[in-house]
Amino acid sequence: DVLRARQRLARVQEQASSGLRINRPSDDAVGYRMAGGVRSAMRGGEQLLRNHGRAETRIARADTALAETLGVLQRARELALQGANGTPTQTARTRQILAEEVAGLHGQLVSQANAQVGGEHVVAGCSNDAVPFVVAGAFALGTPPPGVSFAGDSNEIEIEIDEGVRVPTSLDGRRVFQGDGDGDGSPDAGRVDLFDTLAGLWAALDANDGAATAAELDRIDLAMQQIHTERTRLAGSSQRIEAAREGVRDRAVALTGQLSQLEDADAVSVYSELVSREVALQASLQAAARVIQPSLLDFLR
Repeated sequence: DVLRARQRLARVQEQASSGLRINRPSDDAVGYRMAGGVRSAMRGGEQLLRNHGRAETRIARADTALAETLGVLQRARELALQGANGTPTQTARTRQILAEEVAGLHGQLVSQANAQVGGEHVVAGCSNDAVPFVVAGAFALGTPPPGVSFAGDSNEIEIEIDEGVRVPTSLDGRRVFQGDGDGDGSPDAGRVDLFDTLAGLWAALDANDGAATAAELDRIDLAMQQIHTERTRLAGSSQRIEAAREGVRDRAVALTGQLSQLEDADAVSVYSELVSREVALQASLQAAARVIQPSLLDFLR
C-alpha cells in the first residue's frame, strides 16, 4: 500500500511540475498518439513557414533584378531619343558617345540577367549553379555587336507553400530577357530580345543612323512592357505566399489549442489530487509504522 501510494503521489507531482496530463504513453496511450499526430502537423507548418521565407527571398532578388533592368531600358530609351534627334547638334561623334553608354548598359543588362541569390542564379532554371547568359564578342566601333546566348534551362523552380500547393520562385530567363517562351529560338509575338534590342541601338548609333536609332524605340518600349509583365508574375507569387502564410498561421493556432486540450493538466484538479495523495501516503506510512511497532513482549523474549 505504501509503495502504491508513493507511485500515485509521484505521478501527480510530475503532472503538477510539468503542467501536463500526459507525460508518457502509459498515462494515456490514445491521447499520447493523438498528441504525436498534432505535433507532426505543427512541424509541417513550421517547415512551410521556412519555405515561405526562402521563396520570398528568391522572388525579391528576381524582382530587384527586373527593377534594375527597367532602369537600364529607361536610360536606353533616353539615349535613343537623343540619338534619333536630327538636329545639327547630333553628329557622328556625339552618336558614338551615346553608343559607348549603350554598350555599358548592355553590360549592366547581362549582369542583371545573371543575378544570384545564395549562390544560385535566379533565372537559370534548374541549372542555377551556372551562368545562364553568356556573351560572345565585344563592342568595337565598326564591328558587329556581341551576341548573348542562354545556357540555362526554361524550368521555373517551385517551392511548396501549402499542402499540395507550389508556386514558382524563379523565372524562365530565356522568356524574360530574350522573349522566347516557346523555345523556338526567336522572340514570341509581342516580345523582344532585350540584348539584341540594345545591340541594335548600339549599331544604329555607331553607324550614325538617326532613322535606325528612332526605329529601336518601339523595341525598347516592348522590352519595358515585357519586364513589367514578368514583375506582375512575381507579384502574383508573392500574394499567394502571403495568403498561404495566413492559412498556416491560423492552423498553427488551432493545433496549439488542440494539443493543449489533449495534454494539459487541469491545475485545480491536479493540486487537489496532490493534497489528497500526500494525505493518503502519510496515512499509509502511519499505518505501516503501527504494524511494525515492537511490543513489550517482543523485548522480553
